[in-house]
Amino acid sequence: MEMKRFLSKLFCDNSGFTVYPDKKRADYDIRNKKEEKKEYVYTGIEENLSYIKRFFSYPVNNDVLIRELSLKGGKRAFLVFIEGMVSGESVDASVTEPLMKLPYLENASVEGMEESISKRFISHSQSRSVSDFSDICDEINFGGCALFVDGFNKAFVFDVRGWEHRGISRPQNEQSIYGPQEAFSEMLRTNTALIRKILKTEKLIAESINIGSISKTRGILMYISDIANTQIVNEVRYRIKSVSADYIIAVEEVAQMVEERPLMITSQVLLTERPDRAARALTQGRCVFLLSGSPRALILPANAFELTNVVSDDYLRAPYSNMASIIRLFAMFLAILLPGLYLAITLYHQEIIPTYLLYSIAAARENVPFPSVVELLLMDLSFEMIREAGIRMPSPIGSTLGIVGGLILGQAAVSAKIVSPIMIIVIAITGIGAFATADYYIEWTFRILRLAFIILGSLLGFYGIAMGLFIYSVYLAAQKSVGCDFLAPLPDFKTKSMAEVVIKKPISSKELRPGFLYPKKIRRESRVSRNWKR
Repeated sequence: MEMKRFLSKLFCDNSGFTVYPDKKRADYDIRNKKEEKKEYVYTGIEENLSYIKRFFSYPVNNDVLIRELSLKGGKRAFLVFIEGMVSGESVDASVTEPLMKLPYLENASVEGMEESISKRFISHSQSRSVSDFSDICDEINFGGCALFVDGFNKAFVFDVRGWEHRGISRPQNEQSIYGPQEAFSEMLRTNTALIRKILKTEKLIAESINIGSISKTRGILMYISDIANTQIVNEVRYRIKSVSADYIIAVEEVAQMVEERPLMITSQVLLTERPDRAARALTQGRCVFLLSGSPRALILPANAFELTNVVSDDYLRAPYSNMASIIRLFAMFLAILLPGLYLAITLYHQEIIPTYLLYSIAAARENVPFPSVVELLLMDLSFEMIREAGIRMPSPIGSTLGIVGGLILGQAAVSAKIVSPIMIIVIAITGIGAFATADYYIEWTFRILRLAFIILGSLLGFYGIAMGLFIYSVYLAAQKSVGCDFLAPLPDFKTKSMAEVVIKKPISSKELRPGFLYPKKIRRESRVSRNWKR
């Protein structure tokens, strides 16, 4: 009984959520949070000023600026914002200067002037009146500016953000010759605009979600309302809002919080720095989450084949894309299994090696003092250290370090008869195969799997490798990503989209969206998309 419970916990998905078509929908409730006691803006200016000073620890907190103003007729007001997070020009031109032109405010006309101040005198395009202090302070923390006027029980909030940020650049980790050459930046609204520039539809929904009780990092959950399955949207929203932490800085932290199995060696979520890839995922029925300060987008749900897909494949003709996919799959096979297969063959299955090649291998290893396993692990560890050092070093030095370090280390090891030449060839081919992968997270998966298959191949030969492949395949088949099978669409042989796992069809023949996502609209193009062929 204990063994059954252990195997169930190891292999089975225990999240309790499985996605179905929308007609079987079961809505999820948002996290049950205790209602915080709200405090509202006072009518008197002194009470509001005292609350703001107490909330922001003014004047100890010296980057918070409070500017007191005297309007016509002696009416008092004050502005509050955080220095360095707002545009000073916008505050002066759109807020302060128009305030000086306000007519006399009498107590009898205060109620009627609230709308007039917001619409006629304040020239800033993004202004609104707020009565809750918590909402006002959140806007100030996020780079806004708040205006309090004596006699008004509401404050005016302006979006005058102006902090320094990096501009839009080319993708660094997902480079492609074809397609758009824009990448996400650290600015949240810039990232949403990059996606909306591609998808010009009113059905694209962008929900605001704040994460972190201290950081209150602002995020945006995006989906297309008439395509995405309601269950998937509700589940993604539920998981993100259920994250309870003091601070969340990067979207990679959110990804680890929402995936089913954080200790699984294969990532169950997809991160991308390309707006075109995020837009394509939205049109398939997936959800995209953007976080302020992160130059990457989180795509949910993900499957194993989406993780191994390369952006350039979507812009290539079908024959070229299929050729690239075959080469990439072969490289992945070598990156995972080649060292283990080499050990299995040389230690247990020498009969399958041609005789002259066997003589060559034996002669090369004649003076090597270490067993094959130690020799392989030693070179693999050296290669990994060179790769990590090259990543951490500045880019001009990193590339030089990788080339020079690999050449010198390999040549010196062979000359000193510490390793055999064929072992250098095996490690080099394995490293090249790992570099041909589509995603950095998958590359880490290959490293761990390669070590596991080295151990299995050295202990049990082909039987150990076959056993490892079987166990890992069963393990993957039991996993889910936001309710969707991780190996989908492989288990469903009736799904037409399964054919695209092996062979990419021409873009004119991609009529259906992925069936395992159960989108509201399964068809993405008409049966005859190239009408000129008629």
